Amino acid sequence: MAALDNLPSDRKYNIKNQLAGLVEHAKTNKRSVGKDGFLSRHGSCFTIYPMSLAVPDFEKFQAHPDDLVICGIAKSGASRFCALIGMIMQDADPDYLYREPDLQEKVPWLDFCTAVNAEGPRGIEQISLIAPPRAYWTRYAFDGLPSSIHQSGAKIVYHLRHPKDTLITLYHHYLARKERMSFSGELEEMIQWLVSDNIYCGPWFDHILSYWNHRNDPNVFICSYEDVSRDPKKAIKDLATFLNKPLTEQQVETVAYHTHFDQMRINSLANHESNNSVGEFDFEAAKFMRSGKVGGWKKHLSHDQNSRINAWMEKNMQRPELAGLAERFSETFKIE
Repeated sequence: MAALDNLPSDRKYNIKNQLAGLVEHAKTNKRSVGKDGFLSRHGSCFTIYPMSLAVPDFEKFQAHPDDLVICGIAKSGASRFCALIGMIMQDADPDYLYREPDLQEKVPWLDFCTAVNAEGPRGIEQISLIAPPRAYWTRYAFDGLPSSIHQSGAKIVYHLRHPKDTLITLYHHYLARKERMSFSGELEEMIQWLVSDNIYCGPWFDHILSYWNHRNDPNVFICSYEDVSRDPKKAIKDLATFLNKPLTEQQVETVAYHTHFDQMRINSLANHESNNSVGEFDFEAAKFMRSGKVGGWKKHLSHDQNSRINAWMEKNMQRPELAGLAERFSETFKIE
């Protein structure tokens, strides 16, 4: 899966070129977060500009039965799950994370798109350059995925994270792109987007439901950032079982160590240093891998802000179609 020797030998797929193209495009095609058509619906949830420009080409994408698709709401832990799954599929070889190319090239972003009516770079084209078996990640809801993914029977891993931690991480993510995205920098504005379901990947509980409805499908595995953080060895074993890649105890320990947030944070091939180096992300404003702490939201939300998010969570958790979700992932949907 995403083996290093399965990547294109001519390096057409180069993350720095990708990101530089995105930065250049943003100079003349800027859309403000929360305004100007920044959000557009695809399937049951919202995507963002310019990633929405790739949607018309989704039907051209050909998934393979041995593909692995890593799915989740923006800032719910995709990088860490890409590293976890990559190492598992590479028999726990640490070299997978420390040898070039960048993790973003080994496990590409399906949604990626830069410019209007341009041939690329686009994620769907770049993934197609990689010989299977391969892995890639996406922020689309289940019903927004290219149809060939469903038709192929490819494995799908969906990762959850507490909505408050996800929101705070997304907030800092926008701060690091404040100028390019014309973001006001106000947390209060993002909270309003969240509770009104007018946010990237929103409505978030509809996004979750789209995968929860398929929790019993044999090719779908749902896990959480909180479970990985609390008991990484168990989470790794569960993932390895789903991926049909049994690991020894020593291999499990190796994966747990090298995919720990603190280790990934100092690994330049896993911490999105590429984004910072081309100006797509400002590490002075916020690191891409900033904190990673479960419950970190408590340092940022006022009592009133927390109460409003709690009310939004409680309302959604009462939906009958989400029955069993809070019990299965109690820490992820804890109201406090």
